[in-house]
Amino acid sequence: MPPSPASRRTGASALLTAAALGSVLLCPLPASAAPAQHCVGDADGSDQECFATYDQAIDAAQDRVGHTLAEQERALSGSRTGTLTAANDVIIGTYFEHGNYGGASFTLYGDNTCQGGDDIEFWFTFPPEWQGIISSAQPWARCSLWLHAGPDGTGDRDGPYRENTPDIGGHMNDRTVSTTLG
Repeated sequence: MPPSPASRRTGASALLTAAALGSVLLCPLPASAAPAQHCVGDADGSDQECFATYDQAIDAAQDRVGHTLAEQERALSGSRTGTLTAANDVIIGTYFEHGNYGGASFTLYGDNTCQGGDDIEFWFTFPPEWQGIISSAQPWARCSLWLHAGPDGTGDRDGPYRENTPDIGGHMNDRTVSTTLG
């Protein structure tokens, strides 16, 4: 006896379901996006650590320099409520993966050498995973930030960025390999 139309539909449906399930199992699922990393690094290149959140990264940077960002900014603005000497480490700046300070972040700290002028005080080459992704920046500690397309402050350059910059512009967006600071 030939199968009934209902059993043919059920069989065809089961076959299509099995084929679809098989293709899902054989085709790898797209990798889920990794959570944003928020890294902290010493300008001398000796130390780098990453965290799950921006707040954790800023807390770690503050621990490394021995004061909060608010204390640092008060002291460097000439306020009498705090003092920093040239020997103190400072939080230099934070670089962000996306515009408007979004996505992953890299906070740089180091010696209090920035004077806020146009002279280059020192440079920093970002680790490979940070090269070519920067889209916004926040300078701290009177630092002027320049962004460079090559390592060690070489290649195309843009800046200086002396204020919070939610969009570094098209010239260096996603091209930064190193930064120079003054």
